[in-house]
Amino acid sequence: MSAKPRIERAALEVFVRDGVDAATTRAIAAQAGVSEGALYRHYRSKDELAITLFMTIHRRLSTLIEASAAEATGVKAKAAAIVKAYCLVADEDWLTFAFHLTQIHRFIPYYQEDGKDPVTVTENVIKQAMIGAELPPADPRVLAAMAIGVITQTAQNKAYGRIGDDPLSAHAPLMTAAVQAVLFAR
Repeated sequence: MSAKPRIERAALEVFVRDGVDAATTRAIAAQAGVSEGALYRHYRSKDELAITLFMTIHRRLSTLIEASAAEATGVKAKAAAIVKAYCLVADEDWLTFAFHLTQIHRFIPYYQEDGKDPVTVTENVIKQAMIGAELPPADPRVLAAMAIGVITQTAQNKAYGRIGDDPLSAHAPLMTAAVQAVLFAR
């Protein structure tokens, strides 16, 4: 494996373990088995590295959610597709997903760069379901926040070791039922 992927993986490990603020380029370089100079050949700063890693997973998640929801028919199937997309990304690479999950608050300024973030994509699914009379009227922003909260709170508790080492997808049926209940609750 070349230096750049090793640096990125090491950064994820250090960022998840220590947090972005406490992480140092020295610790990342040591974890990657490279010099700090090698790290700086690929990234100008620790912050640039963190933003790049965050936005890469953020865009992947957003794209997958949008594509999965577009392929499904009906709001219940779209809700299941959104849960499945989150689970797929989480189960594919838990460390990357945990970094995204635990650092999202830090990257709010970069979060809705183009309206293709997970929350806005979910909000648009909900709006379309309301326009099509599949869902009763409500504030789609609140419903999107609540629906995604079902997924992210479950994942957060997994990250904290509260619900075991099962893949996130092991909880998909219950999360799907909860998301669907949120969407229809009035």
